[in-house]
Amino acid sequence: MKLSIAQDDGNQVCVAISGQVTQREVSPIEEPLALLLGPTAYSRLVRLDLSNASFMDSSGVGWLLTCQKRMRQAGGKLTLFSPHPIVANVLKVLKLERVFDIEQAAAARGPAGGGS
Repeated sequence: MKLSIAQDDGNQVCVAISGQVTQREVSPIEEPLALLLGPTAYSRLVRLDLSNASFMDSSGVGWLLTCQKRMRQAGGKLTLFSPHPIVANVLKVLKLERVFDIEQAAAARGPAGGGS
């Protein structure tokens, strides 16, 4: 799993995730999102672009749930953006669309987004 900052306006940040989100990639000791964004990571509006995350196991789901909990506690917000079809299926099977704010690419290009 590779995390990179795709866009950052100081308050809202878009983090692109690529590769597999698995136990091997998500360490219980080091939290990848906090390592990337620093100490204020959980108090921000974070949009995780999952369009290039090719696979997610239960450890990856657990990591997302932990991030969301920490963000709620710190006053931030987590949005999952355009999950790869395999990842979207995992979220759907686990009924996590009820838990996470999931935004699809088409919705982002609606009238307010001024897409082409």
